[in-house]
Amino acid sequence: MQKTERLVAITLLLQARGKMTAKRLSDILGVSIRTIYRDIITLSLAHVPVSMEYGPGGGYYLPEDYHLESAIFTREEAISLILSADIAGNYNLFAGDTDLHRALVKLEAVLPEEYQADVRTAREHILVDTSAWCNATTEPTHLETVRAAVLGSYQLDILYPGSSCDRFASAGILWRRIEPYGLVFKGLSRRHARIGRWYLVAFCQCCQSFHTFRVIDIEQVYVRTESIVPRPDFDLHAYWREARKQIEKQQPPISLKLRVTANARYSPLHGDVSILKEEPDGSAIVQVNVESLDDAISYALGLGADATVLEPQQVRATVASTAHAIAKMYS
Repeated sequence: MQKTERLVAITLLLQARGKMTAKRLSDILGVSIRTIYRDIITLSLAHVPVSMEYGPGGGYYLPEDYHLESAIFTREEAISLILSADIAGNYNLFAGDTDLHRALVKLEAVLPEEYQADVRTAREHILVDTSAWCNATTEPTHLETVRAAVLGSYQLDILYPGSSCDRFASAGILWRRIEPYGLVFKGLSRRHARIGRWYLVAFCQCCQSFHTFRVIDIEQVYVRTESIVPRPDFDLHAYWREARKQIEKQQPPISLKLRVTANARYSPLHGDVSILKEEPDGSAIVQVNVESLDDAISYALGLGADATVLEPQQVRATVASTAHAIAKMYS
């Protein structure tokens, strides 16, 4: 959760639920109490009238007649906030909390007209798909640049593996000129975290067809001054329904066998996990079904010293070499 989103969440929580302690806020938002203290100071500096009542039953609260002002947001913050609200039903902070949903709807209603127009544009071109895949996630380097091009309707030159295009399948990594029509965030199933993978849907001028690009695989990107050619018959939601089927077919699942410590076993292991054998010391042999080799490697590395890869051998070797490289770097 970004700071701006967290500040709004604190304000909405205090509006919807009344008095709340820093400890309660930190538990809900998944941050430290010290971070909550800093956020309260930031809200006060932004003229949000947060008050504090000390003693038993005390906590932070807002005046009953206070309404969150849209003027405290920049255009970018408003768009990010409302898009976050669109996926709130699948996030533990907002799930099932109708008071918070109503507060977010009211906030959107009082945004300036020019902000609302940008929000409508963002909703047309940025799709959030929260059905779970068991993929790893990494923040793409060029995400902000790509997002700005999508919303601004500018063409892009991207350095990207040619394997995504039938015409250049054997050409390795090459420059391609594309017309970006939408971004899709494919959500993953992991408790208390919103993680996933960004995909760019674009018309490729090289092969004159639409393609789905993984943003994380874009090596370099250059925003051009030319605008994209409007294609009023293109529907991002309809395209993604079909594209997702193809992506799932192209990524045969991999069974990852791990020996996990008791600490890892009794913490929430995300994904499709089966316990194969329990050990007397609380550890266990588990099988995790993931989407690809890269995801298997990322999954194992994410567990750190709490997991030992048993199979496949290729994953075991890659994780071992990566661990050695990390150790060498820090030594």
